[in-house]
Amino acid sequence: MGILGLLLLNIAPLFGLIFGHGWVRILAAIALVIALGFYGGAAASMRVSPFYALTYPLGSILLSYMLLRSAVVTLKQGGIVWRDTFYPLDELKRGVV
Repeated sequence: MGILGLLLLNIAPLFGLIFGHGWVRILAAIALVIALGFYGGAAASMRVSPFYALTYPLGSILLSYMLLRSAVVTLKQGGIVWRDTFYPLDELKRGVV
């Protein structure tokens, strides 16, 4: 559910701007300007190029892939491996570990 929200908030406005019509395109443009302004401001405060703000859609896609892959691998293995130790899901859910 979180991955879907991430994609909707960060990628949907880009598609709305490209494929939308009328109010959809206007609202998508406003959402993109707000997002780019936020990321550009953060980049400026960290003293990096504000052009990094243009990579935020790609970053959202990559983060979504990493989250989805992590969930699939964890479910497939029945747990996680961290620092060469296997932690089973049932113990993690019970809070034993």
